[in-house]
Amino acid sequence: MRDKGCIVRYKDGIASVIPLLSDTCINCNSPTCAKRGTLFLATNPRNLDLHPGDVVKIEAPASIQLTQGIFSLLLPILGAVAGFFLADPVAIALGKEPTEAMRAGGLLLMLGLTTGLIFLLSKTLLKLSKPQVTAVIHNDQTGFESCPL
Repeated sequence: MRDKGCIVRYKDGIASVIPLLSDTCINCNSPTCAKRGTLFLATNPRNLDLHPGDVVKIEAPASIQLTQGIFSLLLPILGAVAGFFLADPVAIALGKEPTEAMRAGGLLLMLGLTTGLIFLLSKTLLKLSKPQVTAVIHNDQTGFESCPL
């Protein structure tokens, strides 16, 4: 995630940021879209001098992006492959002849299970980190009313 935003409030190392529109936002229908002006919180790990009205660059930490990629892409793919190969032993244990349909069913079942597990974990147990302010693009001391929305 790399985005631009405008600081609305800044206190104790946490910035309340409103996303800024970009060309890719024109036809977006996402409920968290910048067009909706939804505030979000971002940390300031570089201890930049931030003030309301500053336009800043927001990024997710690289470690979080790597972890997200592994869990959201690699785990379901590995689950699907495991489902394909586990279908034969399960069919034999149930006294049935393994077929391609069973292998496809195992693949889809494990793909669905791993995807569902990732979804549940991301909504319940995982402590998601906040995005980080990594740079000040435009410094404006007049307050957040000057944000180019």
